[in-house]
Amino acid sequence: MNQTRDETYHTIELEGHLTPEDKSVSSYRLLPFEVPAGMARLEVSYRFSDDSPGGYMRPPGNILDIGLFDPRGSEFLRARGFRGWSGSVRREFFLSSEDATPGYLPGPILPGQWEIVLGLYHILPHGCDYCVTISLFAGEPSNFVDVDLSPWPVSRRESGWYRGDLHCHTHHSDASGSLADLVAAARAQHLDFLAVTDHNTISHLPHLAAQTGPDLLLISGEEITTEQGHANAWGIRRWHDFRCEDREQMAQVVADVWSTGGLVSVNHPKEGGPPWLFGDEAQFDCLEVWQAPWFTFNDQSLALWHRLLCRGHRITGVGGSDMHQPPFDGRVGRLAVGKPCTWIYAEELSVAGILAGIKAGHVYISEDVTGPKVFLNADADDDGCFETMTGDLVKVPVGTRLVLRCRVIGAEACELCIRSKEKTFSVVVDRRDFTHEWTVRPKEDTFFRVEVVDRPEPPHVVVRALSNPIYVTIQPSR
Repeated sequence: MNQTRDETYHTIELEGHLTPEDKSVSSYRLLPFEVPAGMARLEVSYRFSDDSPGGYMRPPGNILDIGLFDPRGSEFLRARGFRGWSGSVRREFFLSSEDATPGYLPGPILPGQWEIVLGLYHILPHGCDYCVTISLFAGEPSNFVDVDLSPWPVSRRESGWYRGDLHCHTHHSDASGSLADLVAAARAQHLDFLAVTDHNTISHLPHLAAQTGPDLLLISGEEITTEQGHANAWGIRRWHDFRCEDREQMAQVVADVWSTGGLVSVNHPKEGGPPWLFGDEAQFDCLEVWQAPWFTFNDQSLALWHRLLCRGHRITGVGGSDMHQPPFDGRVGRLAVGKPCTWIYAEELSVAGILAGIKAGHVYISEDVTGPKVFLNADADDDGCFETMTGDLVKVPVGTRLVLRCRVIGAEACELCIRSKEKTFSVVVDRRDFTHEWTVRPKEDTFFRVEVVDRPEPPHVVVRALSNPIYVTIQPSR
């Protein structure tokens, strides 16, 4: 913020006191203020009492998030006036016609009523005093240019298995590294695609096209981050609201993403995830069954997914590193983008191709880009072709012979666990390129999926790769 004080048109201070009772009414507080014509720059800073995120053996103090809407509107779900969100990671930000703090959208400072939005993330019993300072600077007005997304490119036109990461962050939300840092890290891992899912903002979206290319497809995304859980929206073309306070509002946001052709995934539904508290997981396209290293309670996410499958829901299991990218120095550490790695069979390497592959369930997950490869297929008509793959649905008469085949590459000395609605059994993977076939005669609707498991120290289990299911439906007798 380099303007001198005499350049300021005027300064506005918004002060108040928030209580736990306020939060029980709504987790968001709108603070309106007026902007006159002729402004070219807006700066915001804020402070609040007992400002502490907490930490090891220390409970949190007050935590207030912040964002901004312009006069085009702040109404839930249809807020055309969204100009940015930074959660609680920044205490100041700016907007001008040509530039803005990451997380915020540049553009003209329109005259009229603007609104600060405060997120009441944590309010102490005795309450929270806040002060928001807005400084306005006069200058030449400019025309408004809305977020402009270039047409989605086709990076490669070949069908095949593509490797990537569906969950990561830059300094447009709460990471310290830039989009360029994240892209450099993804290229160092030889990823084919990367969904950039910054929290509750789309300020990164206009920059994706310049970073994508034949070797790396960037997918537009937003992590819809609420107090009751997080969800990724992929393939988006505009901002989608995150101010969901109940199951009905979350369902409205999901429908809004679907209306634009996007997909939605429940993120890290597990201890420390944070967990998913809305319920209705089956309404989503995907469930993130593997986030970050396996030992971070991913067994809970996997168990939830298995329960949903056993209830007859077809929901694609995906993985994501949830990497908050630091400045990239060329080294790939234990925590990195592409760990875990989500493999998607797509007709082409494009946003439409990857989304179609996810929706079809043509997905498996490995611990990283060099982890075990898992290919699950089925032969339903006994012609030896094994044309059915993960995510596909097989329709057979009751008791029909169905042959399944799983090929595992790079997992010698591990176990191949085969799971269905009815039972689980395992075989030892005794060579680098291993294939196992088994025959079933299903009597009811079911599914078959596999996990590649290592047991370094019983009873500890580490999953190194897992597949999506092949689904089986019993045809009625004629």
